[in-house]
Amino acid sequence: MKAPYSWIKELVDISISPEELADRLSLCGAEADAKPFLEGNFDNVVIGSVVELEPIENSDHLRKAIVDDGHEKFQVVCGAPNVAKGQKIILAKIGAELKGGFKIKQAKLRGIESFGMICSETELGISDDHSGIMVLDDDASLGENPIEYLKLNDTILHLDLTPNRPDLLSLIGVARDISCLFDTKIIRPQFEVKESAETADEYIKVSIDDPDACPRYAARVIKNIKIGPSPWWIKRKLLLSGVRPISNIVDITNLVMLEMGHPLHAFDYDFLGSKEIVVRRALNKEKFTTLDNKEHELTPDVLLITNGEKAVAAAGVMGGLNSEVQATTSTVLLEAAYFNPVTIRKSKNILGINSESSHRFERGADPNIVCQVLDRAASLMAEYAGSEILSGIVDCYPNTIEPAKLTLRPERVNALMGTNISKERMIKILEGIEFGVKDKGTLEVVVPTFTADVTREVDLIEEIIRIEGFNSVPESIHNSGPLFTPRHADDNFYDSSRNVMTSLGFDEMYSPGMADAKLLSKVSGDEPQLKVLNPIADDLTVMHNSLFYSLLKAVSHNISHRNVNLQLFDMGRIYLPGNPPYEEEKIGLTVTGKADDHWYNKGRIFDFYDLKGAVDSFLRLSHILPIDYIPTKHFSLDDSCSFELQLNNKTIGYAGQIKQKIAKQFDVKQNVFAAMLDFRLLLESIQPESIFKSLPRFPAAPRDLAVIVDETVEVGSLMDEISQSGGLLLEKVELFDLFTGTQVGYGKKSIAFSMIYRSWEKSLESDEISKIHKNIADNLNKKFKAQIREA
Repeated sequence: MKAPYSWIKELVDISISPEELADRLSLCGAEADAKPFLEGNFDNVVIGSVVELEPIENSDHLRKAIVDDGHEKFQVVCGAPNVAKGQKIILAKIGAELKGGFKIKQAKLRGIESFGMICSETELGISDDHSGIMVLDDDASLGENPIEYLKLNDTILHLDLTPNRPDLLSLIGVARDISCLFDTKIIRPQFEVKESAETADEYIKVSIDDPDACPRYAARVIKNIKIGPSPWWIKRKLLLSGVRPISNIVDITNLVMLEMGHPLHAFDYDFLGSKEIVVRRALNKEKFTTLDNKEHELTPDVLLITNGEKAVAAAGVMGGLNSEVQATTSTVLLEAAYFNPVTIRKSKNILGINSESSHRFERGADPNIVCQVLDRAASLMAEYAGSEILSGIVDCYPNTIEPAKLTLRPERVNALMGTNISKERMIKILEGIEFGVKDKGTLEVVVPTFTADVTREVDLIEEIIRIEGFNSVPESIHNSGPLFTPRHADDNFYDSSRNVMTSLGFDEMYSPGMADAKLLSKVSGDEPQLKVLNPIADDLTVMHNSLFYSLLKAVSHNISHRNVNLQLFDMGRIYLPGNPPYEEEKIGLTVTGKADDHWYNKGRIFDFYDLKGAVDSFLRLSHILPIDYIPTKHFSLDDSCSFELQLNNKTIGYAGQIKQKIAKQFDVKQNVFAAMLDFRLLLESIQPESIFKSLPRFPAAPRDLAVIVDETVEVGSLMDEISQSGGLLLEKVELFDLFTGTQVGYGKKSIAFSMIYRSWEKSLESDEISKIHKNIADNLNKKFKAQIREA
């Protein structure tokens, strides 16, 4: 939003500088920055008159002009199509520095010396119009600085507004806040509507098929219009606000929109095609051509303004090509309406059009200012287009939108903000921003309909504190008060998980969530997919239902950039269809390639145990009990290396080697090992607090045990039996060697365990340990036919 400082001063009496005003607005929640409207040095830019003009030989567009600035005459070569003898123009003399640092120098064109340039609006930085030179009114004085004559030496306040402040998308809205900040009154424009005896309802009737999408639609009829250029004061305000002037009728609708914040649209009544306006939803695949001459295929999500049969405008977004105001227009149907913000947001997204109207309507316009903006625009059209205003406004407003009523407890304001604002000050602030207030002990507040987001008591508190100044809220060294809530456990676990994974040498990746449907089916098979209604690309039509997909995409991307040794993790979500669709939070890990080389050895190729070690370390450092790896079949994982991860008999995820045929679909030829864990189940499994024990007083007794068993025997089963047979004196058991080969026999494997025995009550005797050790060996032999390997 661009707010010219001169326009603000017309609406509110202030004497501070634009820079000070911008700072004060920023402190009340409307971030503002004051910048000059024009760039450049205009010392050598003057008003001149074209006193002679003649064509240049061998050129179809260049002409030699003699320009008089009141003191001397300059020969200038000009190629503008609209230059003419007798015009008052803007001359940039040699030495002038225009927009972008462009310096005017003496030049020679087609052999003709040129001692300056006759300027267009673009060269001066006034607008983007470079169709011809800028022609001034006849009253312009020769030699005068044109910027001062045109009153363009202004400062613009650039407001960076949040979506919840549609009230500031107008100069009056900005003036409202300023008047409250500086305890003064808004000076609203005064106007009078003089109507003819002929009534508007003889020319038009209005009906609304969908009152939820369009709660209000009103129109005036204006006859005997003379289309022409706008007076300079209107053009100037539009240019300062970044809007291109077009014609008096269109310019007036834009001026009123900027001034009052409510969009209007003018239809050429004679091309409307009927005496009826019907607001309805578009038919499926209905065709409509907008003002920019683009044809659109619509859906019922688009709201249309129609003549009862054909569309004449996309409601709240853009008018239609077939009913725009033209040079021959003599009668105008002037509309103003209120549309549901969600409806307009959907419409503009489908049409792919962002307009000044949609920008305001999708944030929430004021439904109860419709007639005022029609009257303001009609009065200006009568004055500057010589038009006749027909009597009455045709207003269709089936369900009146009433202002909200809220109760405010003054003590709540100070308790929440830590301030000491008096009740009287609160009332003054609320009345200053045009809220209705009655003091009944508590404050009964009527919220005007120009503000869209004040729906609760806390919103009223925000309005008070932003005017009082956010800098008035005292600083605090700790979180407290009625709104303080401790940090959520999910957030803590997210942060701790990231810290743990990065400490294990993994890099975090981010996945967009969207996926290629065909490629995703290669990873997750027939698992249902959640479709994207309006995909941004042909290969991003669904949401992924497996983190294995996003992990493989990341691996593929990195390998294509020759980064082949990877340890990645993703704190992501999978998306599943349902009624409604839902998300599940997951943690994904992958390793591929080999470990980094070091001076003392070369990095070895990653295998499943690198992945398993990372998973186990992650769980241990996250204070989660050890899990069981249960062999299983999974669509994405190779049958020879596929495990279901269980914790307390609950499945918390899967881990293993990605199938080679799946990896090749992502152009990955090296082995990829991946795991996907359930974030929510892990969070629920975190041990509430760490348990500390005193250091052992008695020595440990280490022993090793090597056994030969069938290859089908699971190591986990052996370790479970060892732990159970060892009893309380067996403190720890770990696998430290696995061997297969002809030395142990076909179909056999040799497994070696390291065990630590310890008593917390005494030093263990060798005989005691040997007895337990033998018992373990015997039980392994009985249950698994394990042969004990002698050292």
